Amino acid sequence: MRSRCQHSRFLCLLFLSFLLSLPAATLAADAQAVIRFGILSIAPPARIHRNWQPFADHLARVLRQPVELVVPRGFGKLARAVEAGEVDFFYVNSYVFYRLKQAGRARGVAQMVNLDGKVTSRSEIFVRRDSGIHSPADLKGHAIAFVSPLGAGGYLAPRAYLARNGLAAGEDVQPVFTRNLANSIHQVLLGDVEAGTMCGVNFRLMQRKLNTGELKIIGQSEAYPENLIAARADLDPARLARFREAVLNMTQTAAGRQVLARMHGMKIRRFVPYDPAIEAITRRLLRESGLE
Repeated sequence: MRSRCQHSRFLCLLFLSFLLSLPAATLAADAQAVIRFGILSIAPPARIHRNWQPFADHLARVLRQPVELVVPRGFGKLARAVEAGEVDFFYVNSYVFYRLKQAGRARGVAQMVNLDGKVTSRSEIFVRRDSGIHSPADLKGHAIAFVSPLGAGGYLAPRAYLARNGLAAGEDVQPVFTRNLANSIHQVLLGDVEAGTMCGVNFRLMQRKLNTGELKIIGQSEAYPENLIAARADLDPARLARFREAVLNMTQTAAGRQVLARMHGMKIRRFVPYDPAIEAITRRLLRESGLE
């Protein structure tokens, strides 16, 4: 009888030990899981990997699990990757994020702070100095170079600005999508289009690479939210919290600051917690631009 009780007690202890080991095993498995970080950008894939690999490597060291870069080409592919669970986190502009959140597919994680120290930026309208164009009203009937139809600073904000000045895109002005910041500048310089528009911070960065002395600014949009890091809506909250903490704490270590310094060419200074209140700006721009 005593032997049978001892045997039962042993089985109970064994089973309890097994149950207690499950959370640790789960955590160990999660620690080895690959974090897939998607980046939606108009830049060539090779350049995207070169620019973002140090960021991925840093987070991999901090989180002690692999971080893999995923580069979907276009909004449609990104949306499908999010829906299929092929990316966990992704870096996108505020317009694309708003559309994904509306569809119930995304949550904000961290907002980018640009080189001006702000979480918002403004788009600028530029023309050749000898174009005879001095104000937005002079653009009526002309072609304008936009970067992308899904750009926040490259389309949404300047389109809303033009609408406030009585110019409807597709009616009063003809949009031309260049898919490239340098192309937008070149097309204006060459006279292929009468005007171009892009994020003001990006325009200043491009001035370091291209001679823009023949260009002048004739208008500036209202502020729009900068790019951000988002997560799949169905991502485990604990995983999201760990990743967000690692991103937000980059300024706290020398290694993190070094990585951020290398991202200045993408106008990124650092990241701060995402505030959903900023989405009110995007809603207003969509309404004003006639895209809502």
